[in-house]
Amino acid sequence: MLTSARLRSAALPTACWAWTRAVLMMFVYNVIPYISHGDITGDVKLYNRWSQVFGQGRFPQHDPTWQYPPGAGIVIAVPRLIRSFTGLSYYSAFFLLALSSDLIVFLLVIYRCWRTAEQTGHERADYLGAYVYVTAIFMLGPIVFGRYDIAVTMIASVGLTVALRTAVSTWRVRGVAIGLGTIVKIWPIALVFGLPRGPNGRRAIAWSVLAAVVPTVLLVVLFPGALSFLTQQHGRGLEVESVLATPFLLARHLGYHGVIKNRYGSFEITGPGIGWISSFCELLTLLGFCWLLWWRRRARLTPERWSEGVYYDAALVAVLISVITSRVLSPQYLVWVCGLIALCLALTPLRSGGTVLAGPCWLLMATIAITQVEFPLLFSRLLKGNTTAAVILAGRNGMLVIATVWAGYLLWRAYVVPKHQIDLVASDLGRSAIGADEQAERTRIGVAAETAGVPDDHNVEDSHSPEADAGDSGGGAISPTAEPTRDVGLGASNPATGVNPATAAATTDPDNGFNFRPATQSC
Repeated sequence: MLTSARLRSAALPTACWAWTRAVLMMFVYNVIPYISHGDITGDVKLYNRWSQVFGQGRFPQHDPTWQYPPGAGIVIAVPRLIRSFTGLSYYSAFFLLALSSDLIVFLLVIYRCWRTAEQTGHERADYLGAYVYVTAIFMLGPIVFGRYDIAVTMIASVGLTVALRTAVSTWRVRGVAIGLGTIVKIWPIALVFGLPRGPNGRRAIAWSVLAAVVPTVLLVVLFPGALSFLTQQHGRGLEVESVLATPFLLARHLGYHGVIKNRYGSFEITGPGIGWISSFCELLTLLGFCWLLWWRRRARLTPERWSEGVYYDAALVAVLISVITSRVLSPQYLVWVCGLIALCLALTPLRSGGTVLAGPCWLLMATIAITQVEFPLLFSRLLKGNTTAAVILAGRNGMLVIATVWAGYLLWRAYVVPKHQIDLVASDLGRSAIGADEQAERTRIGVAAETAGVPDDHNVEDSHSPEADAGDSGGGAISPTAEPTRDVGLGASNPATGVNPATAAATTDPDNGFNFRPATQSC
C-alpha cells in the first residue's frame, strides 16, 4: 500500500496540513495575536495543576472542575512525563502532544483514502476526506490544541481505521482502542453501535471491555478519587452553549428570568424549569441510544451486510446524539465530529459500502465554520445578553439538530430491512428449497425409469414389438432409429437427467433468494 507514487500524491494534502497547523501554532504561542489567548491556554493551566495532584498519587476529587473519567488522568499526566525527559514546559509538552495526535488522525485519514483507492481499483487516491479534516480543524481554531479532546479523537480514529493482516488481530486492536477511548472521555463507546454481528463484533466488544475495565480497576486501587467525576457530573446544570439551553437563552430576550453563573468550570444558565430539563438530559441520551440499538437490530449487520461505511455512519450518528442531548456543548466537542466526517467522506468514491451521510457531513462543516464566531469571538457578548450572539448560537445548534435528524433518517433508510422484504426473502428461500427437493426427486425417478428401459445387448434383435413394426410403416410415429427432436428453449429439460437447466441454475446458485431471476426464465 505504501508506494512512492502514493507518497507523492499525498504531498499536497500534507502541505496543507503543515501550513494550517503552523498558522494555528503561531496563534497558540501568541506570535500572531488571537481573539482571546486565555481561551486557548485556560484549560491547559488546569491540566498542569491536576498533573501535579496526580504526581501525589491521587485524583483531584475535591476540585469541582474535575469532570473527567479516570483515563483522562493518564493523558493529562503525559506532558509532565515529557517535561521530565525533554525539559520543556508543561504547556509546550501539552501542545506537542496535541499536535502529534492531530498528525496521527490526519495520517489515518490519508490511510483510509488509500484503502478506498485500492477497493475502487484506482491508481490515484481521492483525498477529499483529508482536505475536509485539515479544513475542519483549521476552522475550529487554535482552541483545538488547548484541549485534550484531539487525543481522544486520535484513539477513536485508530478504532475505526486500523486494518491488520488478520480479522482477529484487527478487531482486537479496534476493541482495545474503543475501550481505552471510553475511559478517557466516554464518547468513543459510540463506536460499538456499528460493529458487525458475529465473532468479529463479539471479539471487539470483549477486548473493549477488557481494555476499559483493567486500567480503571488499577487506577481505582492505586489512586484515590478515581471515580469522583461521577458525583461532579451529577451536580452540573445546563451550560449556555448546549442545545437544550438555547430556548432559555432566547427566552431571556422575551422576558424570561434566567441567570448565567460560572459553576463547575463553565457558564451555566439557571432559572425556572431549567433544573428539570437538566435532569432530563441523560434520559434523552438514553432514548437516542435505544433508538440506535433498535436500528442495529433491524439493520441486521451480518458480515455479508456490514461494511466500513455503516461502521463510520453509525459512529457519527451516535456521537451527534450524545452531543445534542448533552448538558454541556463546548466547542472542543466538535473535534470529535471533525475526525468522523473526514473518515466518512474518505469513503465517498466507493460505489457500495461507502457512506450514506455525505449531505449531513457537509452541513456539519458549515456548523463548524460558524462555531469560532460563537466562541470565542462573541462569547462575552452572549454572557451579557447580546441578541446577535444568541441568534448565532441558536443557528449553530439548530444546524446540529438538523444534521443529527437528517443523518438518523438516512441511516435508517439505507440499512434497515423492511419487514415485508424480510418475509419475501424468507418465502423465496422456502420456495427455492422446495423446488430443489422436487427436482432431486424427479431426477431420481427419471434416472431409475431410464435405467429400467434399457434392453440387453443380446436381445436387441428380438426387441421389435408390433407397435414398432407398425411405426416403420408410417402412421406419424417416430422410428427408434430416427434422431429425436429436442426442444432447446429455456424451459427444456436435460434428456439425461430430466432437470430443467434454468431451474437447476436457480436452485444451485448460492445467491438464490436474494437475487431475483428474470421473468423470461420462469416456466
